[in-house]
Amino acid sequence: MRALIVGGCGFVGLNIAEALLRRGDDAVLFDANPLHPAAAAAFEALPGTFTVLQGDVRDPASAAAAFAETAIDAVFYGAAMTSGPARERDTPAQVLQVNLLGLVNVIKAAADAGEVRRIINIGSGSAYGRYRLDGEGPVIEEQTPSEPESLYGITKHASEAVCRRLAELLGLDIRSVRLAAVYGPWEIDSGARDTLSPLMQAALAALHGEAAFLPRRDRQDWVYSRDVAMALLALLDTPAPGHDLYHIASATPCGVIDWCAALASRYPEFRYGVAGPEKTANINLHGDRDRRPLSGLRLADDIGHSLPADPETAFLDFLDWMAQHGAFWSS
Repeated sequence: MRALIVGGCGFVGLNIAEALLRRGDDAVLFDANPLHPAAAAAFEALPGTFTVLQGDVRDPASAAAAFAETAIDAVFYGAAMTSGPARERDTPAQVLQVNLLGLVNVIKAAADAGEVRRIINIGSGSAYGRYRLDGEGPVIEEQTPSEPESLYGITKHASEAVCRRLAELLGLDIRSVRLAAVYGPWEIDSGARDTLSPLMQAALAALHGEAAFLPRRDRQDWVYSRDVAMALLALLDTPAPGHDLYHIASATPCGVIDWCAALASRYPEFRYGVAGPEKTANINLHGDRDRRPLSGLRLADDIGHSLPADPETAFLDFLDWMAQHGAFWSS
């Protein structure tokens, strides 16, 4: 199988590529940025083959070119501007063009190519909006209303409706997912991410011999990037999923402080804690309270895929990745 990963040189895209290559599939990484040399070297050692195509999803001709050189069986749309308030204020058109209009260009190009069996639109829990994620109890697809307030969340919510409509009009199989907050291998500031995960912030502090102080203790459904990739492949492989929208979230909540404890087990000089009168917080949790967790039951019930329930296993895997690929963050 050959899959096109739009945004393939970004955080989630690299994890999808790695998962495909591990099982011997072919991956075409379409991105405005080049593939990082550390990722290229890691991918070369895997059984599958990969190709990198630099292009711009905002340009219909560029999107069409991604389908021109070779037959594409499946598409993951992961191109996104993960925008903060400053980018939304200064360049709102860029956010809309990449997150929404770029998706339209890719769907149209896939329809014209005529050989794509499934498109997966990679969205976000931000589509619910902060207000709807406050409170108690899990968030369940199509039971919790969506009221996004950020341009990022607005475009992610709109992308699902666009996919639903174009799937009907063009006769395509398009599924959307909403990801919980993701951390793990291959996260990097590519110029398109304004909100780097607090777990990456803590990891960088440990690598650089710095301390990490959190503004508070959190407990959320942080989801490991490699587990996200495996869930996406499971959705891709399922012949006839019963829904067009699924959550991908961790089965067991954990906190950034738990990850800091794991870091300290591998980096003995690393110091961490909760900020107080004498310690200023230097880790941004992107909010002053925890949000409700996304329920992963639909994914488990419908396609039989559950994400791992042990954060410690993910932490150990991430620490091993850091030992092998820590230079990815320093170059």
